[in-house]
Amino acid sequence: MPGPFFAPGSVRTTCIALSVCGVLFAGVGAALHVRSYLLGEAVAEGGSRSDGVCLGAARRMGGELTVTPEGLRVTLPDAVDQRTSLTDASGLLAFCPDMTLSYFCMGLSCGPGGSPGGPNGKVGMQVELTRKAL
Repeated sequence: MPGPFFAPGSVRTTCIALSVCGVLFAGVGAALHVRSYLLGEAVAEGGSRSDGVCLGAARRMGGELTVTPEGLRVTLPDAVDQRTSLTDASGLLAFCPDMTLSYFCMGLSCGPGGSPGGPNGKVGMQVELTRKAL
């Protein structure tokens, strides 16, 4: 005597439920495949987009921006609000994820000339970022 699980109505309901679950899993798999394809394209062109965001953040800091093949350097001859300048330098690391901090100087001898007392006794700041090795 077959149990209630193998009754004709139960078999039909079970088959329909399993078919619906299979279709749902196939749909999720297809969506993930399309998403990975689109993310792959974004990563391929992301280098130039990432560099653009990084340079934009460096320009917003003000001062003199020097871009080299190895990275970039920002020099502020007069950091009027030192806390804001330090925050901007820290934020620059977030906007440049493929770079690392290689040099940081903030003080009277950190202006563009590097002379003690700075130009007119003002606090200067220098930040250098270099590209991470792949």
